[in-house]
Amino acid sequence: MVFGIYPGGAAGTTGPNGPVAPEDPTLRLAALEQLRAPGAPFVLHIYAGYTGAEGWTAAQQVGAELAQYTAAGFEVEVVLTYRPADGGSPQDVAGFEDFIRQTLASFGPNPGFVSLQVTNEPNASGAPNASDGWAGGAKDALVGGVIAAKAAIRAHRYNQVAVGFNWAAAGDADEQAFWSYLARRGGAAFVHALDWVGVDVYPGTWGAALSGSLTSGTRAAIVSTLSELRRVYLPDAGIPASVPLHISESGYPTGPGRTPAMQVQAMQAAVGAVVTARAAYNITDYRWFDLRDALSSSGDFQSQYGLMTDTYTPKPAFFEYRDLVARYGR
Repeated sequence: MVFGIYPGGAAGTTGPNGPVAPEDPTLRLAALEQLRAPGAPFVLHIYAGYTGAEGWTAAQQVGAELAQYTAAGFEVEVVLTYRPADGGSPQDVAGFEDFIRQTLASFGPNPGFVSLQVTNEPNASGAPNASDGWAGGAKDALVGGVIAAKAAIRAHRYNQVAVGFNWAAAGDADEQAFWSYLARRGGAAFVHALDWVGVDVYPGTWGAALSGSLTSGTRAAIVSTLSELRRVYLPDAGIPASVPLHISESGYPTGPGRTPAMQVQAMQAAVGAVVTARAAYNITDYRWFDLRDALSSSGDFQSQYGLMTDTYTPKPAFFEYRDLVARYGR
């Protein structure tokens, strides 16, 4: 499989975002160098957001970061979130498509830019700081954005860039309505523009309570999520089994009641379940969330997703992920 990670510390939360300790690009890059396996791709999953026609471009938001990573030999996957400041409108959907074309014009000539994720968790409406589904027109932005992205890639021959979107497991109650809408609104043009579909899954943190131990419960939750996505929801949208799945976000934070040893246990179970299931469900990629804590002193576990503290001190899971990447990575 192709492994990767979100290399930052800031994380979307279900409530207001808390403070974030400053990033150190030098320490960050040194840590990433330790995680990747020699000779194998390692993909850095970074985020830029559309906030409106007057907002910053993706190049202004993450252009320097992307250039640093690709110069160091990493591959980069850019997530373009749909977070219009006015709450969303038909004009914002069109503006988001322009934002995507502008992003591809900026980053497409860079061969290290290998993947584009259109929107973030558009099926989840309850967490505006983390998911796009709260915004008006999010599903239309997803469909139009994927089609616009693929058209620009083909027109300018940015053939190294794969296009996809992600789905939050345990997002909203009526999941089938989301997937059925994609089928009606997108049709064949949408499906033919897709190169992959991602799933965000956080067993033991979000979604139903685990059944059994952390290890057995995590494995069961991963397999159940993949089965439901592949066998129920993707067919509802007309997306065939030939379209690969990515684990676009998966993690287990430390914090109150969550020890570093539990983070290692959850990681081993999650990666093991995905590796075992990869042939049955056509899974090609896995991204861990995330590299370092937003704020290690916080009492909120949502600030402690990292494999490292906010001073870039490794937790035990840092070394475990390095070993898993070396063992299973392509």
